[in-house]
Amino acid sequence: MPRLTASQMRSLTEMKLPTGEGPVPHTVRFYDPREVEAHFAALKTEPRSAEERWASKANARPFPGG
Repeated sequence: MPRLTASQMRSLTEMKLPTGEGPVPHTVRFYDPREVEAHFAALKTEPRSAEERWASKANARPFPGG
């Protein structure tokens, strides 16, 4: 019996399609925005200023910006 590869077309009669219940919708949840903000607070980062980023470079000269 020859091996089937992914590139070969299969007949619909050979395929086993799922039967039974279809997708079940998820229940709707409403969250308090304060709880959501507190949950993601650890991910919040303050970006460094251009001057700080420039100073952290190796062999940095003084920042040319005003």
